[in-house]
Amino acid sequence: MKWSIKNLLQSEQSQNLILRVFTVVAKFLLSILIVKKLGIYEMGVFGIFQTTVTLLIYLLGFDFYTYNTREILKQQARGLNYYLVNQLFFHGLIYLLVLPAVIFVFLYNVVDFQYIWFFYGILVAEHLSQELYRILIVLKRSVIASAVLFVRSGLWILLLLLLWTFSDFGRTINSVLILWLIGAVISIFMALRYVPFKLNLKEIDTKWIRKGVMISTPFFISTIFYKIMEFSGRYFLDYFSTKEAVGIFTFFYGISNALFVFVHATVIIVMSPHIIESAGQGIKSFNTVFGRFRKQVLVNTVVGFLIGAASIYPFLYFFDSPELSENSFVFFVLLMATFFFCCSYIPHYKLYAFKQDHKLLQASVLGAVINLGSNFLLVPKYGVMGAAFAQMLGMLALFLIKQFLFQRSRHE
Repeated sequence: MKWSIKNLLQSEQSQNLILRVFTVVAKFLLSILIVKKLGIYEMGVFGIFQTTVTLLIYLLGFDFYTYNTREILKQQARGLNYYLVNQLFFHGLIYLLVLPAVIFVFLYNVVDFQYIWFFYGILVAEHLSQELYRILIVLKRSVIASAVLFVRSGLWILLLLLLWTFSDFGRTINSVLILWLIGAVISIFMALRYVPFKLNLKEIDTKWIRKGVMISTPFFISTIFYKIMEFSGRYFLDYFSTKEAVGIFTFFYGISNALFVFVHATVIIVMSPHIIESAGQGIKSFNTVFGRFRKQVLVNTVVGFLIGAASIYPFLYFFDSPELSENSFVFFVLLMATFFFCCSYIPHYKLYAFKQDHKLLQASVLGAVINLGSNFLLVPKYGVMGAAFAQMLGMLALFLIKQFLFQRSRHE
């Protein structure tokens, strides 16, 4: 087969990678802009805001998509609209329960009251966009999904760069939040163009929803424990140290997480629907698909790790920030944590495809316990470095436990 640049650019993986690269670069720019134009302290303020929004998005979602994904992809699936209507109805109920309680985020001064309206708006818009993104992946429209993600998480940052560089647009956290909200809302309307949906209340099936809640609950608990591993370090630093420490940790975490974004874009979102489908088509079909998945995850993780490790010092040199340069080793620890997390997706998807949900829950709970204990012991004494090592230990535990459960499942 004749190879050409045109064929390469037309491939699904390449298009996903290009869009994800643009998104990651935009996120780098956001970190640079906030640190350069506003300061490390403001990076800490933004980091806590962003982290709290992210955690609450998972609370609103309840990981119901894990149930809906299997239902849509199974051999005897009903019409797509049935699943979308019921998922929307479910999230509406969750909104009624959760959104009023979000006020405690401000009453306990986790986020300052001056950001309350931005917080609610961004929270809802980000959640709806995230659910639509997941539906597009299930429908095997991964390139459109990546484009939606870019609009939600990248395009508005490029606009911010232009405004802060060539105009007098306010250089404040409020300016960042305004454009973030606009980007999230636009991404929703963009995604809806590719998701066939018609609101039909007659399709609401409370029995199906109740079953979904029961099945999604272990995934939800597992996700919450994983997010504890991912984000607890920032809250420990905020409590035991300073907003500047949170800013440094958030900055390096954002860069190290590019490794996962790379692996997710090039392998996971492309192959995950095929893995789930193949699980219902016999063990031979599954082993073929899963073998390709495992190889691509390992290769792309190693390549991404090496690129990240080689790039950080030139990046910090041109960035010219003494505070960041003095803490550069934090990046390598967080990059190693992300390496283990990427590798954990290999056993994860076999356990998930064959509905071994309780094993995924076990791994997340144990990983979170190790992470929290490590944070409690290390952050008060070692600050940012302690938080980084706590995250690495949690992710290493997550990987090893999933791998152990994966190996054990092969003999069951």
